Amino acid sequence: MNINYLISFLEVINHSNISKAASSLHMTQSALSQQLQTLEKMLDSQLMIRSNKGIELTEEGEIVESYAETLINIYENMLKELVNCKSSNLSNIKISSCSTVGQYLIPCTLYLYKKNKNDIKFDLKIEDSKKVINDVLDLSYDIGFIDGDVDIKGLECFRICNNDLVFIYSNERTIQKNSLSLEEICSLPLILPSEGTTSRELINALISIKNIKHINIEMELESIESIKASVIANHGVSIVPYTSVKNEIHSKVMQKATIIEQCTPCKISMIYQKKVASKPHIKDFISYIKKYGRETFC
Repeated sequence: MNINYLISFLEVINHSNISKAASSLHMTQSALSQQLQTLEKMLDSQLMIRSNKGIELTEEGEIVESYAETLINIYENMLKELVNCKSSNLSNIKISSCSTVGQYLIPCTLYLYKKNKNDIKFDLKIEDSKKVINDVLDLSYDIGFIDGDVDIKGLECFRICNNDLVFIYSNERTIQKNSLSLEEICSLPLILPSEGTTSRELINALISIKNIKHINIEMELESIESIKASVIANHGVSIVPYTSVKNEIHSKVMQKATIIEQCTPCKISMIYQKKVASKPHIKDFISYIKKYGRETFC
């Protein structure tokens, strides 16, 4: 299949108009229509219905759309790797990581690994764990680090260490106990991670177990850094992964307490595809993480 046909197909969907899509692709409308007809013929499916109102996808078209972007990404990544292979002696390792690992843990590991590996280059991207999984599944990235673990066909998952949630509060706030119940915590002004993030899902799961009805949510913030800044300023309290605040706790910038109901440890895991791990430089790094990952984390 010509990858350009899929690119053209997505462009038509984005514009919902063949004429505008053709202009964006710098080709004639007839040439674009011919590409779309060829694609439909190759797939033996009608992908879209054309009318004066624009373009409407058929059920088959929606299926093709759901795969097209991934196929294009894989193709573009292949071209980038070919260019890198020809133009550089460096071996590139692309890492997609949840913020807990990417911001607070793995920078030290990458530094120590590179000290004896001058021919390695790391590309590190910070994402939510769900996006990290997709990045590794569609081969956009070689290795992923996530909060939790997964059981998905085609993915290898290695648990590196635990990463329990902790209750944090400002030095200006007086908390008499070293451990609090969720009910006690939920009565305080909570600053929580946004809905949809892995950290929020873990917190919601804990609250669901105790069937707590009232939660005093003061704010919902996108990043752990903004949550920490707000807690330090005593705008509220929060529940976050311990690794994201261990430096502040150690330096006594803020205080922590354990959560009584946290019986199941949170996990930090490395994920990758076997076929990617067969590359010597990636295989070596995976082995290093399995052996020294926990010890080399910041």
